Amino acid sequence: MTHHFETETLPLDTVTVTDLKNWAHCPRVVYFEKCWPDVRPRVYLMDAGNEAHQQERARAKRRLLTMYGLPDGERRFNLRLYDPDLGLVGVLDELVIGPGPVYYPVDYKLSNRVTESFAWQIAAYAMLIETAFAAHVEAGYVLLIGRRQLERVPITNDLRARVRAGLTGIRQVLHAEQMPPRAKARAKCRVCEFRRFCNDVV
Repeated sequence: MTHHFETETLPLDTVTVTDLKNWAHCPRVVYFEKCWPDVRPRVYLMDAGNEAHQQERARAKRRLLTMYGLPDGERRFNLRLYDPDLGLVGVLDELVIGPGPVYYPVDYKLSNRVTESFAWQIAAYAMLIETAFAAHVEAGYVLLIGRRQLERVPITNDLRARVRAGLTGIRQVLHAEQMPPRAKARAKCRVCEFRRFCNDVV
């Protein structure tokens, strides 16, 4: 049974799936968005991503379930999910349900590859689905909009553990309101909209 929720009534320490994705990309993104909520500029990629998602939903309704290796099934779109035990909330682009039943979370990305942060996001959705439907999710998919390609993401125990560690790390940083270390991959800093707020990135 899906947990229904209203954003205004969620506990203050609730983490979103997008928070987890950003934490995997660079913990400072979460810090700036949560602790400095008025500083984030709106960039072109945000608007482009929103438009691409809307277009992809229309295409998805025509997509054959055989793409997921399923003979038949159903799809649900923009599925709101909440797990009070994890303190995690998110809105999934698409849920594919096949015989068994089999559950596949599907997330749309305006990208040409599956990054570590996207894998975290799919795993987080898988964990939310498991709570909502009392099921076990073995895999999910990232739809790379630019390449028109589905990429399978296995939901491993290691990936689940990283998601749980991310939830803990986010709450610790937000409680202390202390800036976390920067991303290990310095190349990310060159295109980050928050770069000017980091005093140790040149």
